[in-house]
Amino acid sequence: MHVDREAMSAKFWLDPDVLLAANYGFRRKELRDIERIARQNVEKLRYEWDAFCCDDDGSA
Repeated sequence: MHVDREAMSAKFWLDPDVLLAANYGFRRKELRDIERIARQNVEKLRYEWDAFCCDDDGSA
């Protein structure tokens, strides 16, 4: 998952768990807030990612 705001960017892995992969400019508190929100919504985020990446038959 990518999070961008102004000149800042962060990348989080969603699988197998929410994990910060890269940070370019966000403060620690902001990263904690983003991670908390991602954890609260991880199933929805994974579902949306799979829907975005897969064909109608469920294959990649």
